Amino acid sequence: MPTVLRWVEFAAGLPYHAALVPVTGSRRDRPEPHTHADFHELVFVTVGAGTQVVWGGGWGVGEAEMPLRAGDMVLVRPHDRHEFAGSMRFVNIAFPSERWHAFADLAGLAGTADWDRRDLPLTAHAALDGPVAAEFARVLGAYSGVPRVLDLVRLWTAVVPALERADGTAVDRRPGWLVSACVAMSREENLREGLPRLLELAAVSSGHLARSMRRHYGCTPVAFVVRRRLEHAALLLTTTTEDIGRIAQRCGFSGQSYFGRLFQRKYGMAPRDYREATRRAVVPVAMDTPDIK
Repeated sequence: MPTVLRWVEFAAGLPYHAALVPVTGSRRDRPEPHTHADFHELVFVTVGAGTQVVWGGGWGVGEAEMPLRAGDMVLVRPHDRHEFAGSMRFVNIAFPSERWHAFADLAGLAGTADWDRRDLPLTAHAALDGPVAAEFARVLGAYSGVPRVLDLVRLWTAVVPALERADGTAVDRRPGWLVSACVAMSREENLREGLPRLLELAAVSSGHLARSMRRHYGCTPVAFVVRRRLEHAALLLTTTTEDIGRIAQRCGFSGQSYFGRLFQRKYGMAPRDYREATRRAVVPVAMDTPDIK
């Protein structure tokens, strides 16, 4: 069985996680097959060549080998079960999925929901001496100091155009009313009111909202609201000392036990355990990253 990695278990409290990963022909020196519970990754190959082996699970593919060479970039989704082989080195930047989704909404990015529903991860190519490679190197270096969300946003801003060109999704076809309503649901006062508030913000019928959400976000309105509530609860557990029952109320959950069950399902641990894990999180020791090659 592949390892399931959860953000709170290795990078709780951090805006992103960065590493320079070597891959050799030896199984001992390769990243083990794994999948992600709640985060995306950007992989940028800096030296050599190899493959990413992906198993599609319920996404329509069995085992597929994706060839990689220096300059290739991959957006790895939470549901991707994958491993790497060959002789290469890549920069790996991991980040919580909720941050990525919030950035996509605010920036009006096209196609990000479709990217998550593709059979295989989206790939693109960038010059090793170009701005995309420079951003990967900068973010990797910043991680050894005090990593910031701004570092992550700058990386996303650099790589998204290349991903859009690779997928042909440079035009945002999401209706403006839907994007505005979804962005507004990040505010706590709207989360407390839940689905009725989302309908009010969208100003369309419930059926039209449901169809639009499925088409452009890949989920129902109820699932969207629950996801945003849980993401906000995780933030409050990390950044406040408030009672867990009070946090559940602030996020719009009717009861603490119901909140706890949903939280356990999404994050793989109870809210109290999640809070304790984030308190133990530390910034990693400095890495020598002057040259990612």
